[in-house]
Amino acid sequence: MSSKLSTVMDGWRFDPGADTRTQIAAMLESIQAAGLLRASTNSVLLGEQYHLGGVEDTRRMAAALGLTGDDRVLDLACYVGGPARQLALEHGCQVVGVDFSEDCIAIAEKLTELVGLQERVTFMCESADAVPLPDESFTVAWSQCSMPSDLSWLKEMDRLLKPGGRLAFTGVIRRAACDDPALLALGDVRQRIEAMGYRVVAAEDISDMELAHGWLPELAKLRANEAHYGGLMGSDWVHKARVSIETDIAAWREARMGEGRVVAVKE
Repeated sequence: MSSKLSTVMDGWRFDPGADTRTQIAAMLESIQAAGLLRASTNSVLLGEQYHLGGVEDTRRMAAALGLTGDDRVLDLACYVGGPARQLALEHGCQVVGVDFSEDCIAIAEKLTELVGLQERVTFMCESADAVPLPDESFTVAWSQCSMPSDLSWLKEMDRLLKPGGRLAFTGVIRRAACDDPALLALGDVRQRIEAMGYRVVAAEDISDMELAHGWLPELAKLRANEAHYGGLMGSDWVHKARVSIETDIAAWREARMGEGRVVAVKE
């Protein structure tokens, strides 16, 4: 982590009378504009919930899992910890977030401290393929919009899950008109998980839902706030962001790609 990022975070304070998520979004935007955190289209527009559908998408997946306060959750590719904090706050569970970015983990830890959840949410800067924790450490393994197309993280998820534990993840999938040989169809993903000895509770194509509640609201947010993002990131960034989102929306509508969600139980 750079000393400049550390200095900026040392100055972060929450106004107890203002909305927490709004304040976090402003903090992240400020360091993205300063070049201290990745500033891709989605990372800037989606903030701490760096996945389609934001808070509601996290809430839906938690409901599909039947998450409770007794669970210990592993969140792979946790970014700056938005979903991890939400799960702990809304369900009372323990969460360990893992990300390979030292900066993301430092930011996640600072934000978690500011909201007073450090007793329930902790973070590790590690590869998702090699988490240095004992076998069967968790009752839930979780990842949103981050699973690689070859599902290489599943082996590590399986090692870290207790018998009877649940895994849940979302990721980009092959659809009918897809021309990308690297992407897997949802049925292929399901078969691979079942071959590992898991009972699949749900394998859903959520592309239409993520278009309606993810891509389209994201584009609307950019259009409604062009002056803000132009001042923050520059007009060239705004143009490229618009093109990027419109390209993804076209791919979703033409069924070239989409998103799937899988929930399964370790037998």
